[in-house]
Amino acid sequence: MSLIVFCPTNGSSLPGTRSSVVGWFLPEVRRLIGSLRFASSLKPQSRMMAKDESNTSQLRFEDGRLVEGCRDGRLDDEPSADPVEPGDETGFVLEVKSGALEVNDTLREAVDSPGHTLEFGSRSQAEDYARQLSASDGALRVQATPANEPRDVDAYLLADHDLSIAEPAEIDGDAWTFDVGANLYGTLGEAILLHAPKPHALVYFVRRDLDIDEEDLEWGLNVDVEPGKPLSVDRDGERRRWTPDCVVEATDGWSGRTLERYFCEIKTGNASFERSQVDTMRELASEERVLKIRVDIDSLPDQYSLRIHEVEPPDEND
Repeated sequence: MSLIVFCPTNGSSLPGTRSSVVGWFLPEVRRLIGSLRFASSLKPQSRMMAKDESNTSQLRFEDGRLVEGCRDGRLDDEPSADPVEPGDETGFVLEVKSGALEVNDTLREAVDSPGHTLEFGSRSQAEDYARQLSASDGALRVQATPANEPRDVDAYLLADHDLSIAEPAEIDGDAWTFDVGANLYGTLGEAILLHAPKPHALVYFVRRDLDIDEEDLEWGLNVDVEPGKPLSVDRDGERRRWTPDCVVEATDGWSGRTLERYFCEIKTGNASFERSQVDTMRELASEERVLKIRVDIDSLPDQYSLRIHEVEPPDEND
């Protein structure tokens, strides 16, 4: 690599400098060389990854290989606003519970008994279906199955009428006390971990993962956290979808070069990672860094804890 420098030869001072051209110029050269030296020490794929906001939008992978990135925020085959019908796509199994049948007449027209399963392409499609039915009748919700569920079921379709959430558990004068439902509990963990302006726990993880001393970077380390967008992964003719909770991108604060990128799924407490999520995360791990993050909020408001595990790609024999 060659560095060609042009500077004045009359030794005159420049506006805003301390004294002379030399006094101004040498620190600038040292800074530039230091930045070039750091960039040359990065692994090849990191040097080539220029920051591109569109890359954190919707991506499509086939057999662990990126085949499509859509700049307008939409995949060519992403579900539209059209009504969702069970069975049009497969990969996410939803079991209908008796409570859902009791509150929703439209559902009873499609399903005659509890325990019946419906299949969709992803959890987001199942949730769209639940919202679609809820718009005209009793409210429904999708809940992930526990880890010890013996059957090949990803989630349950339930009636969304939990009185412990919708109505106060206790009333003391003008103070109303509500229970915290599973959805709100999960949201608390995400809010704590991703809290702006600086997600300290994620920044700490990135520094340790990349083994970077921020003093080695002229303008420090930037860690940007953005909401995840739907991902589509194809393997052996089967399409799987997953929407990460967030995408973390670490960049050099001076050059803006992407140092690393992580796709993250966040769970609070003992909430389960859905089977369809894990399958898609493993496929994506063949091409990207994928993290499973579990947040423990039992010690709030004083402390919180988290465990971060990197998802391994599937074996060739899987």
